[in-house]
Amino acid sequence: MTNKQYFQFMFRDERLWVGLLLIPVTLGFYFFPRMVQSQSEDTFPLFLLIYVSVLLYFVFLWGKGGFKKGRRSRNAFAVYLTLCLISCFALNKCMEIFAVSTDWWAITLGVCCINNIAYGFKEGFPPVVRTIMAFILGVSTCCFLYLMFCMLPTCIIGAIGMIVFGIGGHVFIPLLFLIYTYNLVSACVWFRPTYRYAYLVGIGSVVALIIVYTMLWKNAVSAIDDAYLRTDNEDLPAWENVARKTPGNAMTERVLKAGIVYQTGNDAFGDWSFFDMPRRRSFYDAEQLQDPLLVIASLTGTAYIPETEAAQVLTAMYDSRQETQERLWSGDKLSTIQVRTNANIWPSLHMAYTEKTINVFNAEMSRNSWNNQEAIYTFHLPEGGVVTSLSLWINGKEEKGILTTKEKAAEAYEKIVGHEYRDPSVVHWQEGNTVTVRVFPVEGQSGRQVKIGITTPLLQQGKRLVYQNIWFQGPDAGSAREDVNINFQETPVGVELPGMFSRTKNTFSSVGPYEADWQLSVIDLGIRSNRFSANGKSFFVAPYKQELGGADIKTIYLDINQSWTEEEFKEILNLHYPVKVYIDNQWHTATGENFGRLVKDRYSLFPVYNVPDRASALVITKGNVMSPNLGDLAGSVFSEQIKTSLKIPGKMQLFNLGGELSPYLRTLKEYRFFRYADGDVKELAQWLPQHQFPRDIENDNRVVIAPAGVTINMDDQTGVSNAPDHLMRLFAYNHIMQKMGPQKMSDSEIIATAKESYIVTPASSLIVLETQADYDRFDIHDDANSLKNASLKGKGAVPEPHEWALIIIGLVCIVWFKKKRAVAI
Repeated sequence: MTNKQYFQFMFRDERLWVGLLLIPVTLGFYFFPRMVQSQSEDTFPLFLLIYVSVLLYFVFLWGKGGFKKGRRSRNAFAVYLTLCLISCFALNKCMEIFAVSTDWWAITLGVCCINNIAYGFKEGFPPVVRTIMAFILGVSTCCFLYLMFCMLPTCIIGAIGMIVFGIGGHVFIPLLFLIYTYNLVSACVWFRPTYRYAYLVGIGSVVALIIVYTMLWKNAVSAIDDAYLRTDNEDLPAWENVARKTPGNAMTERVLKAGIVYQTGNDAFGDWSFFDMPRRRSFYDAEQLQDPLLVIASLTGTAYIPETEAAQVLTAMYDSRQETQERLWSGDKLSTIQVRTNANIWPSLHMAYTEKTINVFNAEMSRNSWNNQEAIYTFHLPEGGVVTSLSLWINGKEEKGILTTKEKAAEAYEKIVGHEYRDPSVVHWQEGNTVTVRVFPVEGQSGRQVKIGITTPLLQQGKRLVYQNIWFQGPDAGSAREDVNINFQETPVGVELPGMFSRTKNTFSSVGPYEADWQLSVIDLGIRSNRFSANGKSFFVAPYKQELGGADIKTIYLDINQSWTEEEFKEILNLHYPVKVYIDNQWHTATGENFGRLVKDRYSLFPVYNVPDRASALVITKGNVMSPNLGDLAGSVFSEQIKTSLKIPGKMQLFNLGGELSPYLRTLKEYRFFRYADGDVKELAQWLPQHQFPRDIENDNRVVIAPAGVTINMDDQTGVSNAPDHLMRLFAYNHIMQKMGPQKMSDSEIIATAKESYIVTPASSLIVLETQADYDRFDIHDDANSLKNASLKGKGAVPEPHEWALIIIGLVCIVWFKKKRAVAI
């Protein structure tokens, strides 16, 4: 019989082909919620469709003698078991007994099922393929043995659940797979040495993989425990030493995520309780996963570090800050489905205003209040940028945010979201040029729309100005559409932009999939005459040029981490200045030996508070974007010492050899803790002998936005405004940040300045509440003498008192003339 004839013969068995047709049908039911936006209340109806299909197939097989002994019956039973496994996973969506499978584990189970079915046609395959099938059968034995152990704690409940239309029988499916595999091995594998060896090699390969994985696991656990228990800086929390010292490989990440993201052996087997379901951590927004290798390896032990501190390590090591945002409600079913970006750009002012309107959707099937979700977005702003507007759509209407203190906004949001489940949105300032936007509630099978406005400087690169897209982290935007409209308020020259844009006069538009990383640039034609007036003050932009000033440097302090090179270290030693590094809680003269020790660290947290004399100190660093924020270190001695240092007058010199500053140093730079410059060692070699370093030219009436190449200045000369109110907003934000450091102003002054300009700062937030009564309850009121929310339409100047008088006189005259004319008629 030829292979073709053999396959034709096998498919004449209706028991087989009916089952094979049911597999894609049931898989279609299983993946239906992902393929379409189903309006179903929950996933239980889909499970019932799958389960009924399996039951009908069971009855069909019984009637056709499908459970009698024989090869063809065995083939149909393999199909039946595959359908049962699909039903198991469908039931798990409704009643979560084990965590969601990792991709590799789901694929492996799928391959094992296909292999079982393929054994029904083994005579049609060449010997090499049959040998591979025997190998896979060995792997399959291990997989279903693992699943059987996972199901053991639920067997009693499953047996009782058998009375409910047999649904409880799902817990015994892995056992049926093992029995089937034993029969298959006995009938088709064991009597042939080649196949028997392949089968045993399959089992041995799995065992070897488990042993290797477990050894790597134990090494990673040991490294984490060692770093956690033997910290080298008593001022910092122990978890920080783990983040800085531990190798950042995949196994380290998995050990840290054990119990947080990944189910461990204790979760899977520990309590032998049906009610020991997969847990969701409120401090880490991620769906818990089941990885059998990790589950087994974790039985040998997990790291000592508590889960809350492990989450902080993940934030510092793997950029998991978005996942570790403190949240009141889950957000795992949310996705970003549409983004609209509208921006106004003023090249002659080196600034832009961008509005991002975001639609977020909740795929949760049920619309009851317990399935409401909280959307959290983190927006990354260019240096010097500030949030200047917030809107939330409530009952189809756009509601604008009101600026208030951060404490009031946080209290109102937490109380309403945590206890009353009604509509608020809030935006808070965060360290490292970021802000977080929170939206609640996003109900099941529905969406919410929120808009945030951000005023930013343009980046000056040589003779060009660069507009950088403001990107965000949050609910998955992989399938989102984006509409982009960039409006130049002046005719741009030499525009360079991605190919996705089309041009209409001074407007550039694009429609397509959401792209986070893009930018456009124009030629810098210089600063034009500009002025914006409000409340008796005027603001104007002027070019910035770095100026050198006196600096009596006596000691150089190195902030060394893995981004440094040995060549840079040697060049600094050749400057012939005393060079020190901080090791073991004290200063040491820099040597090749301690450089080799420090350069292994992933990042560095330079203890600025331990520098003896700021005025004569030069700190040299090199950018490393991954490190904890100051807020992450709250409560530590290090954090308290930094706060104390910010109150002490005087600045130290900071020189960056390249790269983006770490979040920690970036925050201190925003607080104007440093006289800052960047470049290479050759520039330093020119400045130091002349006792010079770039001057700090900021004062109460001038702020410097160095990346944009401008200063924003304030004076008392009011006049006609020919510039947008964003000048005042950018000045106010950078002035507040300037006063957060050694020249700190009072909290009341910060709030007053923030309210006047309507900007989000470390002390102020924008919030949208559902009703005016909510605002009154939390004592949140708008300030009449402020710029209000920024908009694309823009505003003119806030009228001065004498201007208000002229306006009133004009209105009175208009009314008088109208009345006079009416009398005359």
